[in-house]
Amino acid sequence: MLIACITAGCNDDDTSEMVTIEGDYYNCGITSFSLSKNDSVLRALDSVFFSIDMINAEIYNADSLPKGTDIRKIVVNVGASAAKSVELSYKTLATKRDTTVNLTENPGDSVNFSDGPVKMTVTSYNGQAKREYTVRINVHTVVSDTLYWDELKRVSFPEEAKAQKTVMYADMPYTLLELPDGSFKLCTTDSPESGSWTTSTPSLPAGTDINSFAATTDALYITDSRGTLYTSADGITWTATQSIMNCVFGGYGNTLLGARKDSDGWKQVTYPASAERDLPASCPVKGTSQLVIYETKWSESPMAIMIGGQDGAGRYTGEAWAYDGTKWDRISTTGIDERAGVTLFPYFTPRIAANSWRVTNQSALLAMGGYYENESGKVTAKHVYISYDFGITWKEADTYLQFPKGYPAFSMAQAHVIDYTMSARSFTESRWTGITPVRIPAWGTPLSHIASRVSKPVTSWECPYIFLYGGIGADGNLIPGVTRGVINRFTFQPIY
Repeated sequence: MLIACITAGCNDDDTSEMVTIEGDYYNCGITSFSLSKNDSVLRALDSVFFSIDMINAEIYNADSLPKGTDIRKIVVNVGASAAKSVELSYKTLATKRDTTVNLTENPGDSVNFSDGPVKMTVTSYNGQAKREYTVRINVHTVVSDTLYWDELKRVSFPEEAKAQKTVMYADMPYTLLELPDGSFKLCTTDSPESGSWTTSTPSLPAGTDINSFAATTDALYITDSRGTLYTSADGITWTATQSIMNCVFGGYGNTLLGARKDSDGWKQVTYPASAERDLPASCPVKGTSQLVIYETKWSESPMAIMIGGQDGAGRYTGEAWAYDGTKWDRISTTGIDERAGVTLFPYFTPRIAANSWRVTNQSALLAMGGYYENESGKVTAKHVYISYDFGITWKEADTYLQFPKGYPAFSMAQAHVIDYTMSARSFTESRWTGITPVRIPAWGTPLSHIASRVSKPVTSWECPYIFLYGGIGADGNLIPGVTRGVINRFTFQPIY
């Protein structure tokens, strides 16, 4: 009887009401959040990763969905084991009325996330606590994997010029300009995007071939019209060597690679001099791309690679040639279209896992631009080609890596990749404390096998910008400046 009286007294208490206990989120806690599979919206939609911020009551996908993803009718899965009910409320811009979906009673109902954040109200199992969460599905406003060239911010060269060549030396781009009167200017900058140049007048020899301008790790080089090789430590004062190079390929460590034309054919030569060899007949000796140096686990020495050009008989090639520290040999089994004056550089392209939307960077070589000849005469191009296997096989790159329609065709340009440190907006430590990253496991996956992610954000990261120097346009004139390019995704704040 005593117990009954006490129970009755509690039930008759008119002061009972819904309360939220400050800091106690267990009964209203969210343990998981995911989207239901719907390939008509997006492949592997159910694998999109969501973060749960229990302190600030926010749920969101830090890595945004691709541009154009339709999020007007999305079915969500919410894990809230201690909750009595889970309700989502959203407002459409068309009606401006609130629509509420009770996931506990109707778990298959869809929710419109396209008009802003959705409010999710979680009520505890005993009805004594309630908490409201903000849920966002982020969608990119740009195509994230597009190679974007900012023509509006092209930086002009400091002098009007008719030709240019840019090399990386001492961790800085050195740009040599040939002016309309035949004189030269050497221009340097540690910030190619700023347009802040330091210029000087180099003492170059008569008949200087600007296209032969090259750099090793410890010196700069150039040749004259007869092939006499000159060297410099600063690009201003030049000294003749005893070497002849009728073709300069580029630097290989502290060695310069080139070719010399003798009466009995072309020879591969180096400076400082090493053993000479006959150059293969099909190896290009004119209009080759810049050299790219790389290392692989299969080779004892670094490899130098170039692509395109014309051989000793003037035939165009689209093959890739490599130097292994001893000799040159063709390495491509599938090349690019036959052309000379191609721009070659190493880069990364994003690769998205099909079952998890995890993004990794894949090493690649990009080749772009160039010129060739057909029945109509000389043709300048701007196609982009890509190789994922160190130049062995090439294909035309996907549309998102090609130049936009209005970008001018070009040849004889140089591209150099420079990493810039990007910084996100400041975050207080408490902003991120308590974030619970949750990856929804496959059915039957043991908990010990569920992957985890870090909960503290990356606030600074390295972004690889491409700087494209000059180039000769279809009209035969120099494109007078530097254009910066980047794959959009690399500018986004990483989430792990």
